[in-house]
Amino acid sequence: MCFIMAMKRLKVPVLLMSMVCAITLSATSDEFVTALTGKFPPFNYYNEGGDLAGFDVDVSREIAKRLKKELRIVTTEWDGIIAGLLAGKYDAIVASMAITPERKQSVNFSEPYYRSGAQMFVHRDNPNHIYSIDECSGLRIAVVLGETYQQFLEKNYPDIEVVTLKSTVSIFEMMEQQRIAGFVTDRLVGLWQIKNAGRSFVPVGEMLYTESIGIPVRKDSNKLLKQINRSISDMKVDGTMDKIYQKYFGTVGVAEGESAVGGMTFSIIANKLLKGFAITLLIAFLAISLGFLFSIPTGLLLVYNSGFWALPSRIIRMFVDFIRGTPVLIQLLFVWLGLGLKAFPAAIITLGICAMCYMAEAVRAGLISVAPGQALAARALGLSSFDRFRFVIWPQAFRIALPSLMNNVVALIKDTALVSIISIPELIREAQSIISVTFEPHKYYLIAALMFFAVTFPLMKLSGRIERAIQAKGFKHD
Repeated sequence: MCFIMAMKRLKVPVLLMSMVCAITLSATSDEFVTALTGKFPPFNYYNEGGDLAGFDVDVSREIAKRLKKELRIVTTEWDGIIAGLLAGKYDAIVASMAITPERKQSVNFSEPYYRSGAQMFVHRDNPNHIYSIDECSGLRIAVVLGETYQQFLEKNYPDIEVVTLKSTVSIFEMMEQQRIAGFVTDRLVGLWQIKNAGRSFVPVGEMLYTESIGIPVRKDSNKLLKQINRSISDMKVDGTMDKIYQKYFGTVGVAEGESAVGGMTFSIIANKLLKGFAITLLIAFLAISLGFLFSIPTGLLLVYNSGFWALPSRIIRMFVDFIRGTPVLIQLLFVWLGLGLKAFPAAIITLGICAMCYMAEAVRAGLISVAPGQALAARALGLSSFDRFRFVIWPQAFRIALPSLMNNVVALIKDTALVSIISIPELIREAQSIISVTFEPHKYYLIAALMFFAVTFPLMKLSGRIERAIQAKGFKHD
């Protein structure tokens, strides 16, 4: 608390202060922390007010109320949601997860809180004349990555080409372009999303199978599992679960007093995009600053690799090569899940180290481009080692390295889109949450691209101006 008050007295920006609070404060025992994607209407989505809503959200709130705890919901990507649970990032997943034998090997499930089934959908025009799943041999059928429908189709219908996509919105776009013959999803979800998106898709054939939907917890959370099971049982007995179900799947279809999900207002959309972009720029600024700070000594070690510095230089070389030779996404997940860091420091440290390694190579290229005679001449003038570097070698090396350094800066700003996988609400994730309820991917991805361009293009132009300014001071030997 003293730390936070000190930040206020120092007039630290509110956004930055909230980031630091998120980094430094951990969940307490009075919280019930759950996870969902926020992109799976009507089970979980952002409503017209920009708040999380949906069947799963209401179930989470009711369980937290019965546990006498404060609810905190973490939004994350579906394909990493179980990994986050196992790493202790949240207590449970209330996100319409089907109970399967494979998943039960890693987590314990509550008793089912509802049941649904898998359904195949095709375009109303039905160009491939499909009337059941048995007629799809050789055709492309889409599913959302990480859902159980993929394993079902691959196991039972090996002749079908299964296409995995990140979201239903992507599936809808490919359906309209006739790049896939159909898709498989939850029957309730499919019917609801098709209606709200205004798409001409229809279910065909019988349901492929039914699923029991439960709430997974870690294997060591037996006490919490019992409490959740007791809450679910009580909710079924007293009619609360049925009331929540009717709220979203009854004749009305949306919460009483709410507009349809697609009615998200312009102010809410703008606020979400600007907030996400502010987080993107904050992470980029901190990571770039960290990377550049350490890239200079790292680049020096890569160049001056003899004598006492031979061993440190070899170690640094192996580390730099390893970071540059492995995907940033895997590094990010390792730092977040493997080292157990919170999302914001994990993002800043990972991107900062990546920036350091790439920038160090640019610094190395600049240093080796400076003619050895420059250092000898400076030494003859009686300059110290530090002054030789500061006044003679570095200005020339920096001019050579500048284009590559700025290219790395631009690339890192764009790489911040990867941090959405670890539950950080940056620009791309906020755009995806809007798309999941407006079903307008082209519009909002274009807006996000233009927001990135509005920052990166001036940086590229600034790089040219700085380079010309350095040349004007005489640091040029082309």
